[in-house]
Amino acid sequence: MNTSLLMLWGYWDEIYQRCTRLTYIEKGKNIFRVVVLRYRGEPLVTTDNCIIHDGDLILKLHIHNYYFATLSKEVKDELRMALLLRRHILQSLPKLATFLNSMENKDQIKGIVGTTMLHKGVTPLGFSISDVPMTRFFRYKRWYLRLMLRIVHPNGKRRLQSWNHEMPLKRVYMSKDLLVNRYAESKQSLGESY
Repeated sequence: MNTSLLMLWGYWDEIYQRCTRLTYIEKGKNIFRVVVLRYRGEPLVTTDNCIIHDGDLILKLHIHNYYFATLSKEVKDELRMALLLRRHILQSLPKLATFLNSMENKDQIKGIVGTTMLHKGVTPLGFSISDVPMTRFFRYKRWYLRLMLRIVHPNGKRRLQSWNHEMPLKRVYMSKDLLVNRYAESKQSLGESY
C-alpha cells in the first residue's frame, strides 16, 4: 500500500474513531474496537442457544481496518493475508473476553455482534453467521467495506470483480458466556500458541 495513502487513512481513522465512540481493546496490539449499543434486527441464535433479541444490549464489534492495514502493508499473497488476519483475531479474542468480563454492565450485555465481509472460517472460533437486511445503512456499509478490501487486500480489485454484485456482507455474533468461557480462561495457552 502507498505510504502516503496509509498516512491519510490514519488521520481519517482517528476522526472515525471519535465520531463512532469506538473503544480500543488495546490500542496498537488488538485488532478489535468496540462500542456498547442496543441491537437492532431479527433475533440471533448463537451456537450455545443464546438468543439476542432486538433491543438487547450488545458489544458491537469492529475490526480495526487501519491497524490491520499497517500490519499487512508488505504482504502480497492472499493466503498469507488470510492467515495473518486469523492469527490476529485469535490473539485478540482473549483480551476482548477479559475486557467484556471486566465491564460494569457486563450482566446486561447479551453478546458481541459484528458486520463483515471477512466471515469465512469464523465458525470454528465460536461465531455464528447470518445475512444482513439490504437496508440503506447496510448498502453504505457494504460499499465502505468493499473500498477497504480493495485498499488492503493484495488482490482486492480482482476479488471484488469476481464477487460482482453478490452481497457477501454478513453478521457474525457470539454470546457473552461463550466468549468469556472459551477465551478468557484460555488466554495463556492461546498466547503461547501464536
